[in-house]
Amino acid sequence: MLVEFTVKNYRSIRDEQVLSLAKAKGDELKETNSFDPKVPSSIPLLRSLAIYGPNASGKTNLIRAMAMMKLIVVESASNSQQGDPLPVTPFLFDETSSEKTTEFGATFIREGVRCQYGFAVTKELVIEEWLIAYPKGRPQRWFSRIYNEKNNVSDYEMGSSFTGQKNIWKNTTRNNALFLSTAIQLNSKQLRPVYNWFKENFQLT
Repeated sequence: MLVEFTVKNYRSIRDEQVLSLAKAKGDELKETNSFDPKVPSSIPLLRSLAIYGPNASGKTNLIRAMAMMKLIVVESASNSQQGDPLPVTPFLFDETSSEKTTEFGATFIREGVRCQYGFAVTKELVIEEWLIAYPKGRPQRWFSRIYNEKNNVSDYEMGSSFTGQKNIWKNTTRNNALFLSTAIQLNSKQLRPVYNWFKENFQLT
């Protein structure tokens, strides 16, 4: 289940926007539109929400941003080659945003574990990527990467709670592909629930 989605510098969205399903402090519709996910360190969540705004205010691009995050997770390692552009369009209506990264993030619950996953990309490459899991209510940073412009490679940090053929997955990941997507192609069992949440549960139709 989705807890929070964030996007920055995508199409008509310049500044970071947050879509949160966390229940507010009030008791309005408490019994019918909120629930306790019964996951360590989680908070009550909403069953549904509505997005309001005038025409051309960015509602459609928020949904497009969700779809784009899912597309990159599912396809960046399998349906592209080295040098292929990533399918993102930054905010183009000022002089600086077009040169900055487009950022996506999602907090979600899958198989009883809360996860925070996100990445920052340009059309050419992945600049940052990170995954934090809360299997027992405490944060575990499973992995993070950041692009080293000087060496033209990504520098990785792997957490002790993250297991598997980490060096093989790291060395196989292209600059224009996600580590998560690549590791799944190479049979990471630990990352499979995270990947499957995007593929199977992050439905936008």
